[in-house]
Amino acid sequence: MRIRDVMTKNPITVDSETLVLDAQKIMRENNIRRLPIVDKGKLVGIVTQHDLLLAAPSPATSLSIHELNYLLAKMKVKEIMKKNPVTITPDTPFEEALRIGQEKKIGSFPVIEKGKLVGIATESDIVRFMTRALGIREEGSRITIEGLGGKLSDLEKIISIVNQHNTIVLSMISLPRPEKKDWMIVLRLKTSDPDPIVRDFKKAGFNVTYSAWFRCDSGTT
Repeated sequence: MRIRDVMTKNPITVDSETLVLDAQKIMRENNIRRLPIVDKGKLVGIVTQHDLLLAAPSPATSLSIHELNYLLAKMKVKEIMKKNPVTITPDTPFEEALRIGQEKKIGSFPVIEKGKLVGIATESDIVRFMTRALGIREEGSRITIEGLGGKLSDLEKIISIVNQHNTIVLSMISLPRPEKKDWMIVLRLKTSDPDPIVRDFKKAGFNVTYSAWFRCDSGTT
């Protein structure tokens, strides 16, 4: 899965000469929290709702209300924008975008293709997409198998057992556990009764440590 699958295409933009008050109005009217700043077709910065809030002078200032309003009325986004923001491409894998966001502590990415802004993606967009991809909002069962050696034959056997029960795999996550020198697999299956599958896993020698049925509306039964 790539960023092009989750990004907002052709996002609303402003140029660096846009007044802060106008940027606030644009965000409010369009219910958005970020504005890419584009000058002559080139991305030069990004401003967030938080940046606009911080632009207001401190209540402790000695300026009069008239002076405060005058300053705010003249302030432009180029004075508060984050210059040269971290960007990604439409073909960036969404897990790579999440990694970059966590490392750099940023929650949104302008998406650049051939030097032009083509979209914007946020961590929320990526998480929503992962929620769909992992089948988290689908009613079904979760089964956790621990102590695997990472062999392909183990995975093939697990899939074979699931297929024998004519059950759909909503998602499968494999997680290495360096501290135990083994692997763990978390399956989400489209079934309300995981017990027969769990029994067959155990008969095949797998260490099933958790199983439960989940409703998509309120969690576990």
